[in-house]
Amino acid sequence: MEAQWRPFFWEPVEGSGERLMAGVVLCFDGKWMAQRMLRDDVLDCLYGKASADPRRLIDAALSTYLSIAEAGGVDAFSELTEPLMGLHPGKARVTDALSRVDALRHAVLLHSSFAQWDGLDRLEEADVPAPVEVNRRFSTEVREAVVASRPDLARNFGKSARLTETGSPVRFGYLSDKAVLHFSVLHPVRQAASVRDARARLWELSRARETGALARAALVTWVPPAQDPTVGEQQRIALEQNRLEIEREADTRSMSFHAVVTVEEARDRVLAVAG
Repeated sequence: MEAQWRPFFWEPVEGSGERLMAGVVLCFDGKWMAQRMLRDDVLDCLYGKASADPRRLIDAALSTYLSIAEAGGVDAFSELTEPLMGLHPGKARVTDALSRVDALRHAVLLHSSFAQWDGLDRLEEADVPAPVEVNRRFSTEVREAVVASRPDLARNFGKSARLTETGSPVRFGYLSDKAVLHFSVLHPVRQAASVRDARARLWELSRARETGALARAALVTWVPPAQDPTVGEQQRIALEQNRLEIEREADTRSMSFHAVVTVEEARDRVLAVAG
């Protein structure tokens, strides 16, 4: 989805020209929000015991800019040029983002070295797409890439099978008379939910392979690239631990687990497993 956002810069010494990105006002999915990005410890270093005053001033300015955006809409927001309470509007931008947190990460990546990356995770988790939604998007992209190379495999995507005689049909990412695959995403923010989803899919794959006497079963999971600048250090450590945990669980069930970073890599894995 498109996120429309704008950075706002703080000039600690008025007229000096030295500016720090203080915060962001953005619109995502039709909803406006303002977020201060300048860390408390940075303000503490600059102002010492008096840091509460500039903190309140920055928050008040961002709140005022937010009110202007909510009242005037995108057009009024894009035309803002005047500084307010020491905050100076930066260039209005439009970027693709999965969530408002993702949009904020774009802003930090472009404009700030004093923002707290991992602190973004403390924003409402509801703003991050649920695993089922992200998985569906990834599955669709993989299917399109595979079918472009092997049109004959199109009929095997999204097929369902019963895991028990009286159970409801379960939909799989890919299912043929030889192989079954599921697709998942290890999201850097919702890692616990992503791991639970992967475990559930491994169980479904195991049952499908047993009941259908299939030769191959595999879980293809997208993970962020190792050098992704939008992933914090603590997130990076947790991602590696969780990736290894999913891999171990797949091994205990004698199934393949493929961690990929691109749709093209996922396509190649599917083609190899599908045969």
